[in-house]
Amino acid sequence: MKKSKIILFLILVLEVFTVTDVPIVYGQITNKNLFNIKRNKNANVVMYDIRLDPNDDINKLDPIDVYWILYDKQGQRSEIKAFEKKVYGVKVKYNTEGYYNLILKAVPDKNMKVVLLNGQPKVLIKINNKDAYLSSVFVYARDKVFPKILYYTLTGIDVENGLRVMEKVILH
Repeated sequence: MKKSKIILFLILVLEVFTVTDVPIVYGQITNKNLFNIKRNKNANVVMYDIRLDPNDDINKLDPIDVYWILYDKQGQRSEIKAFEKKVYGVKVKYNTEGYYNLILKAVPDKNMKVVLLNGQPKVLIKINNKDAYLSSVFVYARDKVFPKILYYTLTGIDVENGLRVMEKVILH
């Protein structure tokens, strides 16, 4: 009996140490994901999540959580740095009609609205002149201190028929 208790104790201790040694993996699909930006530079992804208040309404003071998922480092989360916000940051302003206007620095020429639809956050945008829910943006940039975006591709879901829609926008 004593031997089995010792073995059980060792298993539990090893399990605790194993769990704490594993890096936390972010970037999984959750009900708070709005969209992401993938880039030509590497596999790392910029994530845009909604922040909710205790009543599950959009947090009016700080509605969007922007961060990196570093897939070259086992999918760890990393906060976006101040200089990176010049390219990947967002401006969000509450509109009295019940939604938030969103301006994405990487896609400044597109109007976006953040809405809660049946409790799920969505970004409403025009993709190929169709109302769509944005799911991802691919950014092709020339690598410099501050990347210069040459083009981007929007991917989303058509509001009317639920089909995937895409639009490539060449900037330079």
